[in-house]
Amino acid sequence: MFDFFKRGSAPSSKQIDKLVKRLTESGGENGPRIEAAEKLAEWGTADSMYALLKRFTMSSNVISQDIEEKRMVVRMLVEKGEDAVEPMELVPKLVEILEKVAAASEFTPPEHKSDLIRAMRGHVTPEIARVLRQFLSDDDDDVRIAAIEAITEAGEEVREPLLEAFLEADDRPRIRIKIAEMFADREWPVKGYRPKIEETLPDGFHLTAKGLVRRR
Repeated sequence: MFDFFKRGSAPSSKQIDKLVKRLTESGGENGPRIEAAEKLAEWGTADSMYALLKRFTMSSNVISQDIEEKRMVVRMLVEKGEDAVEPMELVPKLVEILEKVAAASEFTPPEHKSDLIRAMRGHVTPEIARVLRQFLSDDDDDVRIAAIEAITEAGEEVREPLLEAFLEADDRPRIRIKIAEMFADREWPVKGYRPKIEETLPDGFHLTAKGLVRRR
């Protein structure tokens, strides 16, 4: 059993809140934010990892610095993986923060959204996938692509939403190529959409007799 599950080893709400305040301070040097993130990741509890996600709810004053810090947080989350965080505790909180970002999507920087979505990788459940579907129509291509890559973790049940997103992306070649790649890699059929998909497949792809996307 991991140390942080032992009695008395988990941080208190007050300790976490104190670090969240430092983590989400937009001004000043980046040192305190990084130290706060490292400590939250070190604790590794569901509550501290959820608190770490709050770094994506703000942007620091220096854009290049802000992006690098968010990438650092993504790496921390990936390194912890499912072994360090109880998924059943974390999923509702991931859904909650995603819904808040989706609701304020118009006012949220694209890199903020795409980094947050990438942080979901490895934890995408049907509940999370339902929220991620909202980002399939985002104004920014990188956000859409991050959502496409993450949502496919939920399995073939997201096949139709992705096909709808493909058809809606008539002026976005990157989106159509990414979805075509996902269907080719997973051997998902385009059943129910074949005529329209066949007419609009990007160069380099074709449909088999069984309605599977293949690279040429």
